[in-house]
Amino acid sequence: MSAMTAVKIPCCLCGTLILPNAANQCGACLAQSFDLKSELVKGPSEPTIYQCRKCRRYQRTPTFYVACDPESPELLAICLKQIPGLNSHSKNKCKVKEASWIWTEPHSMRFKVKLNIQANIQNVAMQQRLMIELKCGWRQCPDCNREFTNRIWMAVVQLRQRRQEHGQKGLLTLEQALRNNKMIRQHVLSIDTSREGLDFYFLNLVQAQAFANFVKKVAPMKVSTSEKLVSTDSHSNTAHRKHNITCELVPLCVQDLVLVEKSCKNNKLAGQLILILKVKSVVHAVSASPTRASLINSMLELSPDTYYKQEKSYRVLQASNRLMRFIVMEVELCDSNEIEQEQELYKGLKSGVDKYALADVTVVREEDLSTTSEPENFCCVTHLGHFLTEGDICLGYDLTTFVGDGEWDSHLNNQFVTPDIVLVKKVTQSKSKDQPITSDICSKQIDSKPKLSKAKQRRRRRKEDKKQKELEEHAERMGFYEDLSGEGDFDQLLEEDPEMAQELQALEQNLAALDTNNTSERNEKEKKEGEVE
Repeated sequence: MSAMTAVKIPCCLCGTLILPNAANQCGACLAQSFDLKSELVKGPSEPTIYQCRKCRRYQRTPTFYVACDPESPELLAICLKQIPGLNSHSKNKCKVKEASWIWTEPHSMRFKVKLNIQANIQNVAMQQRLMIELKCGWRQCPDCNREFTNRIWMAVVQLRQRRQEHGQKGLLTLEQALRNNKMIRQHVLSIDTSREGLDFYFLNLVQAQAFANFVKKVAPMKVSTSEKLVSTDSHSNTAHRKHNITCELVPLCVQDLVLVEKSCKNNKLAGQLILILKVKSVVHAVSASPTRASLINSMLELSPDTYYKQEKSYRVLQASNRLMRFIVMEVELCDSNEIEQEQELYKGLKSGVDKYALADVTVVREEDLSTTSEPENFCCVTHLGHFLTEGDICLGYDLTTFVGDGEWDSHLNNQFVTPDIVLVKKVTQSKSKDQPITSDICSKQIDSKPKLSKAKQRRRRRKEDKKQKELEEHAERMGFYEDLSGEGDFDQLLEEDPEMAQELQALEQNLAALDTNNTSERNEKEKKEGEVE
């Protein structure tokens, strides 16, 4: 018995023998006569993908936007999803065998995709190469929409420093830290200023807590959290709450002369005057009249919890705006082993010299040299033994002319010897305070740009003067305008404290991991929504 063979018919156009089908045409002739592009586009208008104008992310689902590079595989996947003929509900099931980009102008707002499509038309398998053009439109994403809507914040971080008498200089370090860390600022919706500090608004509580943890590493503060019930739904058992995180900074700043009352408990320097050396997560201080025996016994670390337990026992007597200039006449180290040797100065961590050392220093007032022929000499014990040499100019407090409230010395111990002079720091060559803050920046920008007409130069000069005036008003309002000469440089603080730099870097990595987890959660939610559809 002979094997059965399939009956073939000739193609009605080219005559090629083919199996019978509804069109009576071969695949090549059917591909030439059938427009597969009309099946993919299905409409007179071009397929459209949407991009947020502010964050430049592309819409993947109606509620989820993702950041994509130009001509990237992620953007190509978004474009293929917007082609109607490629979804699962189309009659003629089309399969994409190959997809690639066709270059277009970056600002044309058009995307061209070259596709190799395989489809089943009238029970005939055909394959065709097509070019699909997609249009890019603007549509605001939900996150940016919430930012432009009033009262959309869910958490606020309030930074406060109640230090009205001597100025809120402690906020300067925080502002420099936030300026240098873009990762910390990216979740801030808006910033409001108040008389005692700043308010930072966030979309959720997690972002606000991460921000509070960062600033807590930079400055000592007491953190408290509260919440307010906005609305509730008894049917769905849900509630709308707004959270408030209050960060109250310790009102002690660098170079402050502080009185620790003798009634203060659990403090080895109670009943003495202390000088604030450094302020980060804890306050580092030294006695204003240290003993010649040991410097360690005259040092103090004050945590925020310890300070706020006995807040009334600490009183700021003088701040940096009361510093006077003195000239060093003689320096003698208190350590007997170093007296015979040549004195080495501290020039950074790599110098191999301890930063602080006790020394007997003789100084005179700088103003007395020009007014009297025989200026008065003052002797004091200071911790700046590795900073000062004969002829240096230093800043300090003159307690011989200080009056205060008249009763401040009654809170000191009887054993404490009140010094005449308290030396704070050595004066180094720096820019004058009278020089405008942004003069160097503006001069560099003007020199680097081509020459302009006189009218444009006048307009630019007016803008620069306006910026300078706003900066000076902001600095004066915050109370640290006198210290903008670089004394509180945050970069220098990180160089001197590597542990603090590592802690801040770890916090930035935690924030980056938090953003990655949020993105993965959104992707999982999107997949579940796609499976339901």
